[in-house]
Amino acid sequence: MENALLISLKVVVTALFLALFLSLILAWRVSNTHGKLEKILEWVTMLPIFFPPSAVGYGVLILFGKNGTIGRFLYKFFEMRLIFTWYAGVITTFIVIFPIIYKSIKSGFFSIDKSLKEASIELGATKFQRLIYVELPLIKRYIYTGVILAFGRGFGEFGAMVMVSGNIPEKTQTIPMALYSAVETGDYSEANAIMAVIILISMTSILIYNRVLKNEN
Repeated sequence: MENALLISLKVVVTALFLALFLSLILAWRVSNTHGKLEKILEWVTMLPIFFPPSAVGYGVLILFGKNGTIGRFLYKFFEMRLIFTWYAGVITTFIVIFPIIYKSIKSGFFSIDKSLKEASIELGATKFQRLIYVELPLIKRYIYTGVILAFGRGFGEFGAMVMVSGNIPEKTQTIPMALYSAVETGDYSEANAIMAVIILISMTSILIYNRVLKNEN
């Protein structure tokens, strides 16, 4: 179980950093421009919310499998295989959690009073300075909320993950997969221990989430 927990955390944290970085860029871009490209990108990024896990997993296989669009290129030039590795889990988790973080951060950017932006422009602040010193401090609550909710969603992902990274103990097996394997083999003592860890992590995440909301309010 310890290895499964470490793999889960490694996959989720890596995907979180990637999703947070790209969400900040895209949400900031969308909040400052209203072009067709931004609208198309936003529409595409929201699709995974409505996809069943099996569809997300299949999409990753189509793109990153050995014979997939991207996977073929990676294997041909770098002899790199992503499927059935923890990297595939990162890709899948990223796809699943990105809409959650993005929507939260986007709401934050659009909640900023326009007069504050205009004042910073009049004071001679560049776009980058305005982002760092004005906008990001004002949307901290939205960032924290998105990250915590995305962590919970990513930590619990099972269906898409098992399709692309497999359920390989000590290599790709995450906590949800370990629970499934324990129940499947009838090892209920192990299943109970895993369930206790899941409940503990879930309750901790909820406490942090509520504390963030309380402090920001």
